[in-house]
Amino acid sequence: MRFREKTVTGIDIAEDRISIVVLTNGEKGPHLVKSDVMPMPEGAVKDGNIEDAKLLSKALRELKVRNRIWSKRAAVSLFAKPVVIQMIDMPKQVPSNMGQFVRNEVKHCVALPSGDVVIDFCGIGLSRRGGDKKILAVSAETEKLTRLVNVLSRAGFSVELVEPTILSYIRAIGSERTTFKAAFNVLLVILRQTTLTLCVLRNGVIDFVRTKEASRNLAKKTDLYSWLADETGEIQKYYSCEVADSPDKWEITVFTDSEQTTRPVEEFLRPKMTAEKFQVRTAEDAFMDTPVPVPADSQRPSPVAIGLAMKLISVKQDAVKLNLLPQRMMRIREIKRDVLVAANALAVLMLIMVVVVGGPAWLAEKISGTIAEKRLQISGGDTQEKLEQHRQLDERLKALAGRLNRIAQISVSHHDVNWVGVLYDIGKATPRSVRITSLSCPNGTKIEIAGLALSNEAIYLFVESLEKIQDISSVALLKAEEQGTKRGLMTYQLSCELGVEDGKKNSIS
Repeated sequence: MRFREKTVTGIDIAEDRISIVVLTNGEKGPHLVKSDVMPMPEGAVKDGNIEDAKLLSKALRELKVRNRIWSKRAAVSLFAKPVVIQMIDMPKQVPSNMGQFVRNEVKHCVALPSGDVVIDFCGIGLSRRGGDKKILAVSAETEKLTRLVNVLSRAGFSVELVEPTILSYIRAIGSERTTFKAAFNVLLVILRQTTLTLCVLRNGVIDFVRTKEASRNLAKKTDLYSWLADETGEIQKYYSCEVADSPDKWEITVFTDSEQTTRPVEEFLRPKMTAEKFQVRTAEDAFMDTPVPVPADSQRPSPVAIGLAMKLISVKQDAVKLNLLPQRMMRIREIKRDVLVAANALAVLMLIMVVVVGGPAWLAEKISGTIAEKRLQISGGDTQEKLEQHRQLDERLKALAGRLNRIAQISVSHHDVNWVGVLYDIGKATPRSVRITSLSCPNGTKIEIAGLALSNEAIYLFVESLEKIQDISSVALLKAEEQGTKRGLMTYQLSCELGVEDGKKNSIS
């Protein structure tokens, strides 16, 4: 079993409860190992944010110990307010710096209280043409996300993913609710306390997302449900009037954190909804839509927690890839991992030293025998052939030495760049549909990349990924054109400016 498929934990933090699940990827798909739910300790959170970090950390550790959860790998729901989730229409003229374009659009949409924010985004519907492409962007304050990750760290978890609730929920019910025919618009509605998230799926692809906060005068559940129905109706009207190819039929699924059974909520909402298919899931039965079998004696799990854990065990390759884990937290985790690797390597070296010191006579005898054998081989072979091999070896060594000198010159000319990290990040950011045929650094301040790609969309995705690398300040697409010899294959050329921008260094993930 590969490391990424080992047991993982999904943690869903809500205003009134903490839900935790442990999944493993079995032979027949994801398997629920454990699940538990506990009430949120009074005073731990307030208005959608962490109020008492120590109290929340203590509660999470209690859940971990009580359920004997030994795995540290964890994914957590995005628990912070405010959170900006928006769909951005891709302009027909694709921007050369996609990251800056998204940041500008987010700033125009809403101003977060703090200028220090984490933003992540991804393309939606990349198989479509031109103006139909969209970008899903999510942003929240860095301070609140860092606090969330630190709380889980003190509880004994290593957070690898911070994700909005709606994405986790869609993943958890994906096999049942997102593979619909083109004749239906699918509307998923999540009501958690006073936060309403509405998401429209068309042909299984996210087409619209909106998150809204209820006004303070909607204290009663019936008022909240009426507000939910009104917001749902507004979206249906928008699609009916503004979206030309929108089907008239709707399938609506409402998930609410209410402790009530499904029937009272559904009976209240059904007369207010216009839909061919309509259902309500509450905290009591929401998990029934997930593909994870739940044993009869298990605590009823949160579908959001299941969706989070599914992401870590890579049950499916998601088209939507968003992670609000702050960049500096990722760096800290990488440093810890490097320290662990170095410690293991040191332990191996110590073992080798013990073996060498314990048997010097055997080692000397082995080396002497090897040298004698090599001498016999050389003396018995063709001298001219050996000289030719020696000459070729010298040429290769000179070529390698020249490359090493060039690398050293680049490193000295721009010593503040982590070259190993940059090259590793570039390799990691390269999509499967893109190949790099040339990579150079002419002056130590920029990297030039050229290669082949299967499509324009693959090139834009590569540019988008490169812009997220910490040590690259901007990416310019110099060329993207169809290759003349092979129809459909694209050639591209990029120029990446080195140097960390202030906003990218501390706030943008």
